[in-house]
Amino acid sequence: MRRAKDGSGGPQRGFRADIQGIRAVAIALVILYHLWPNRIPGGYVGVDVFFVISGFLITGHILKAAERERPVPMLIGFYARRIRRLAPAAVVVLVAVLVFTVLVLPASTWAATGSNVLAASLFSENWFLAAQSVSYLDADVVPSAVQHFWSLSVEEQFYIVWPLILLAAIALLARRRATWIVVVIGAIGVVSFCWGLLHTATNPDAAFFDTTARAWQFAVGALVAFVPLPGPRTRLWAPWVGLAAIAAAALLYSEATPFPGIAAVLPTVGAAVVIAGRAPAADPWSFGFLASFGPVRWLGDVSYSAYLWHWPLIILVPQWLGVDLGLRLKLAILCATVVLAWASHRYVENPVRRSAVLTKRRRRSFVAGAATLLVLVAGCFGTVGVANAQMDAADDRLLAQVTGGQTCLGAAAIGDRSCADPWGDIDVADVPAPLSDKPLVWKDDCIDDVTENTEKYCTYGDPDASETLLLWGDSHAGAWSSAFDIAGKLDHVKVIVAARNRCPSSLEAPTGTTYGDVIPADQRGWCAARNNWVMKTLVPRADRVVLADLWANYRFAGTDSAQANGYSELIDGVRDAGLPVTMLQHVPLTGQTLEDKVIGPSCLASGRSCTNDVAHALPPSTSLPQRLLVDEGYGDVVRWVPVGSQFCHDGRCYSAIGGVSVYFDGSHLSNTYSASLGPWLARALDRTQPLSVVG
Repeated sequence: MRRAKDGSGGPQRGFRADIQGIRAVAIALVILYHLWPNRIPGGYVGVDVFFVISGFLITGHILKAAERERPVPMLIGFYARRIRRLAPAAVVVLVAVLVFTVLVLPASTWAATGSNVLAASLFSENWFLAAQSVSYLDADVVPSAVQHFWSLSVEEQFYIVWPLILLAAIALLARRRATWIVVVIGAIGVVSFCWGLLHTATNPDAAFFDTTARAWQFAVGALVAFVPLPGPRTRLWAPWVGLAAIAAAALLYSEATPFPGIAAVLPTVGAAVVIAGRAPAADPWSFGFLASFGPVRWLGDVSYSAYLWHWPLIILVPQWLGVDLGLRLKLAILCATVVLAWASHRYVENPVRRSAVLTKRRRRSFVAGAATLLVLVAGCFGTVGVANAQMDAADDRLLAQVTGGQTCLGAAAIGDRSCADPWGDIDVADVPAPLSDKPLVWKDDCIDDVTENTEKYCTYGDPDASETLLLWGDSHAGAWSSAFDIAGKLDHVKVIVAARNRCPSSLEAPTGTTYGDVIPADQRGWCAARNNWVMKTLVPRADRVVLADLWANYRFAGTDSAQANGYSELIDGVRDAGLPVTMLQHVPLTGQTLEDKVIGPSCLASGRSCTNDVAHALPPSTSLPQRLLVDEGYGDVVRWVPVGSQFCHDGRCYSAIGGVSVYFDGSHLSNTYSASLGPWLARALDRTQPLSVVG
């Protein structure tokens, strides 16, 4: 049992029911939030409660241990206990996820799972996810089965660094030690809190996983270790106030709440108040009395294992069964979590933590931990390597068939009576991993997010051709790059691709997206500068300009008609240079709305039918800029390439056509399907229609 602090700051042996109780509250919030996010929309704050508990317990333990032992032996013993406490159950779950993925799920999922398990094994899952969160494309990826290890990675980083900070403070501040240690902890907390506010305001997705933006929550828990025992009345009511604060956050917050900025104060301080209140277990009106109740105490005991198991079950079981996460399955997963948490706690956590073999000599814990880590890392590298080799070989075979004139793969199968029905059928084994089948601009690293750099572009098609086509737009122009490469080779045209994520081909930069994201001012400026550079530098090199964007994605300052202003200005500039302008139709949406995407490869890998009604796939918003341009008189001077026939049939639009995944994520064309569109695109560019035909 862990040790707790008494009111004087000294250690006290014994069971603290209130801490086990708040652990039970935290794990219940997290699990219920993941199963029923609409009912407890802010349940993710349970993780913040765990951070405060860890800060309190570890600080108290280190300060007391430092009084009994020299620094080096104390550190060795501390880290050895951490290994025995945290590693066994975590390793079991990581191995189970890896083995289950390889044995049951398609090879397309192996690489992503192996990479995430590797990051989790190296205590860096939070940084791995933070790096993905700033990627425009990775936002459309199905969550990893070990994504929840981000919080454990944050805690493990805290366990590594915090003892060193405290021991350094103890060594340097020998006089008035307690006071100055409080000052040091407070200063760390203030700096971290200020950084968390700034990072959350500028990049909330990455800030959520940032250890430095979370350190203040551990510091708050650490400061509680110095709070004296409150009076009897305070001990009775203060924990209930803290619990009310946590409950308010869980019920009032949502995924739209910027976190962990100022909003994180409520659950963090709430948890600190519960712990500082030291609720007595004897008073029937006390939280400590409730926390002493058998099931509550038991849930607190198994909270670590329950946290480890619940998320892989939520992610993997529906994929395995090929069904949605309905009520019955949620209840089954909840029961399975309870059973696995009990088994893991009883047969893995406790036996290893109390093992006489490991506790007799401290270095044995390190040797066992290092050996296990090496085996796990080797398994991850092997899984990723095998998966990548299989998927690369499959991609190469498919692409060779498409570009080699195979008539029944991808878009080539449409309208060919010698081919089987092309609509919807696909071999699950051929489904590419999400983000692995990206078109040429990503393979050649000539597309990026909106930054100060303005001059990145690619050249495809026939490099020796006398005619040059400029493909200009956002990431969806990039997704067409493979098609334009094939079309350019067939028609002997050089193709310049100027594509940038979230930067449409408009001389006025968008202010936000249709589903509420605000594009920061600096990114708007960089996007405008990029497009002005393309106009001045690349347009003069071209003989023809084709615009391709996710037209429905953007909002511009002013009224709806303002959407056309930047495009009309661009069109005027291109026409002044004597070049014709063509606009490419929006690719079909995969969900009910633009925001409600269906990840094509993941959907197909589950064996489901992944189609969308045309009314939802190509709503009027997908051609709003074109209709506005027609109203402004550009209907007969701008050309139009409709693409619906290459995606939709009998009122449905498909994520699998001709045995090929149409998308590599939730909206961008896959490399294979884009390449298969090349022959059709070459013909379509020769018979464009007036923009005025847009309905």
